[in-house]
Amino acid sequence: MNKKDLQRIVSEVEQENSLFSKKSSLDTFSTSRIIGRDAQTRELVKMFLGYRQGLVVPFVSVYGRSGGGKSTIVRFVCENLDDVRHCFVNLRKAKTVFGCANLILAELGEPNLKNAQGINLAMEKMGDSIEELLQQSGKKMFVLVLDELDALFLDKRGKPSDFIYKLVSLEEKLYEKGLLMCIVGVSNNVMTEFDLDDRVRSRIGSSEVFFEAYAKKDVLAILEDRAREAFSKPVDPAVMEYCAAMSSTEHGDARRAIDLLRVAAEIASVTSDHLEKSHVDQASQRLQKDRTGLILSTASHQFKLVCSALARVTLLSKESWHSTSMIYKQYQMVLGDDVRELTYRRVSELLMEMQNTGLAVSQTLSKGRHGYGTQYRLAVSPETIGIACFPDWWNDLEKRKGAFDAKRRTGNSPGIFGGGRGFAAMRKMTQNMQKKSWEEFSGFD
Repeated sequence: MNKKDLQRIVSEVEQENSLFSKKSSLDTFSTSRIIGRDAQTRELVKMFLGYRQGLVVPFVSVYGRSGGGKSTIVRFVCENLDDVRHCFVNLRKAKTVFGCANLILAELGEPNLKNAQGINLAMEKMGDSIEELLQQSGKKMFVLVLDELDALFLDKRGKPSDFIYKLVSLEEKLYEKGLLMCIVGVSNNVMTEFDLDDRVRSRIGSSEVFFEAYAKKDVLAILEDRAREAFSKPVDPAVMEYCAAMSSTEHGDARRAIDLLRVAAEIASVTSDHLEKSHVDQASQRLQKDRTGLILSTASHQFKLVCSALARVTLLSKESWHSTSMIYKQYQMVLGDDVRELTYRRVSELLMEMQNTGLAVSQTLSKGRHGYGTQYRLAVSPETIGIACFPDWWNDLEKRKGAFDAKRRTGNSPGIFGGGRGFAAMRKMTQNMQKKSWEEFSGFD
């Protein structure tokens, strides 16, 4: 490469940016204006305002799928409430419970501790620092925001439940000194989904703020708001609505909707002078493949198996949402005989990792007195997952499903699926397939 080649590349990149006037407006971390979260903001304010009467909620669980505005709203409320001092900590940067403690200390302006110094000393340092900050600032309440709280519970040896208990105990010690503190846990799952001791559950209470996926009108409003500044000329409203409809249907993730619009415009700038629906389709395919390929290229074999289980049940059942128990049953079916089977809890943790990496989304449903239940749905097409994990297995699965569907239409008995544990019993059902539904044959009965 010489200077002439570099100049050619620069010209091509400038051409790709020709549709933009302020591309930074499509930065997914920009918070130029908050749209569609009035109800959640009101709930948070109601919980925080108790400090004016000397009473605060000890722990607020803010949960919902990624890209739903959780962190943005919490930060906005904390920054704009009088008499509130807050500390925002992203726990995704730590790998252990003690690492999480050091992250909090760092945000409070304290030096990190060594493991040998123990978690109790870390709590003492936190308490001293919070007390000093409140006294210096003259604020009435301190809010400790723990973003990406899910990461804390990946360290089983570090006893994350005990860590939460110590933080709540720290609140009580500060209260005895006339200082108020509230912990806000921001995660993809409600706190009741995590492995907590009963003593911790009783102390943190059940104060929750749920962020549902963005509706189409909200996604459209966000895209229109960003597009007004981002593009050099108005975007066709039909294209904006198409982009919003695709995003809200697939994931309801505002960040990914903004990414979709940006990539579509980058594609359009190469071949056209205006943005069209076809560019949105191309952008969707590119984002799915790029993100999925990057994540799965370094994923463990067990993680790929869980991804494949969710892809399999999605393809065969033609349903979007699936319970953890159903996915675990499918996971057992795709296991090979030489692969160690993970526990139900470990598979649940891997499903949470799928959600955290953007491959899946979840919804938490109330079962009344039976508590909460979580369902998962792929955020990308099952074909994209299957081919990225085990292409030969996936191609064989699609062929056999096609053969099954064709033979069911003609009334002939289908062949048997091959592949992993669970299929031996299914082979015995061949003679009765005429009487069985596809769901029964596929292990959904």
